Amino acid sequence: MFEKLNLYRQNFTLPLHKKNTQQTQYRFEWVEDLKQLQEIQKFRAEQFSQQFGIEFDQGLDQDLYDFGCEHAVLRDKYSNEIVAYTRLKLLQGQDLAQSYSAQEFKIVDELGHLSNIVEIGRTCVHHRYRSGRALSVLWLNLVPKVMWEMRAKYLIGCVSIRMEGNQARAYYTHQYLKQLSPAQTCSIQSQQAFEPTYPEYSFPQDEKIPKLFDVYLKMHAKLSQQAFYDREFNCLDYFVLLEVNKMAKSFVMQKRRPR
Repeated sequence: MFEKLNLYRQNFTLPLHKKNTQQTQYRFEWVEDLKQLQEIQKFRAEQFSQQFGIEFDQGLDQDLYDFGCEHAVLRDKYSNEIVAYTRLKLLQGQDLAQSYSAQEFKIVDELGHLSNIVEIGRTCVHHRYRSGRALSVLWLNLVPKVMWEMRAKYLIGCVSIRMEGNQARAYYTHQYLKQLSPAQTCSIQSQQAFEPTYPEYSFPQDEKIPKLFDVYLKMHAKLSQQAFYDREFNCLDYFVLLEVNKMAKSFVMQKRRPR
C-alpha cells in the first residue's frame, strides 16, 4: 500500500456559512480501528475516482499519513453510509517536514517557528450530499477537537483546481491569485512552480475563480501565488494558511449579518 506514497490528492475544504440546520439526518464519529480506516479509504477512492477519473490499487486510497491522523466521518443515520470525511494532523513547527503539504510546498523554513498547526486534508463528500449541508455538519463537529483539544492556532492544507477540460479557468484563477494584496497571500513557494499557459479559447465564466478559493479569501486565509502541478490528479494545488482566531471571527461576523 505504501508504493503510492504522496501520489494522491490532499484536499482541504471549509464551509463559510454555518447555518443552524438540524443534524438529525447525520451521525458523526471518529475512526477507531483498522476496519473503519479501510472503509474510509474505500470511500475516498470512490469519490476521487469519480472526480478525477483515476484508479486506485485494490480500490483503496491509502498513504502513510493515514496512520498519524485523526479521521472524521459523517454518516447518514438511516443508511449508515459515509457521506463526508476529512482527516486532521496536529503538528509543531519542527515537524512540518513530515507533513503532506511539505511534499508540494516549501513550508519548513517559513512556518517552522509556529506551534499548534493542524493540517487538514483528503476531504471528500459523497456526490449525493454535495449541497453543502453535510460538509457544514462535519465541520461543526470538528470544532471541539480543533479549537479546544488540539488548541490549534493555524490550519494548513491545499486547495486545488482541476486541469482536464478546465484549462482556461485554471489559467485565469492563477492570474487572479497573482494580483491579490499582500494581506491575502503568503510567501510560501512551490517545490516546483507551475505556470498554466494562456488558453486557446475561453468563456466569460472561466474568468471567475472557483467558489472554494473565494470562500477561503473571505475567511481571511492566505493563499500561495505559486502553484504545484499534481500530475497524478492533473490539477493545480495552492497552499492555504489560516489563523484560527481570524477564521473564528469571520464565522461570528457572518452569523451577525442580517439575513
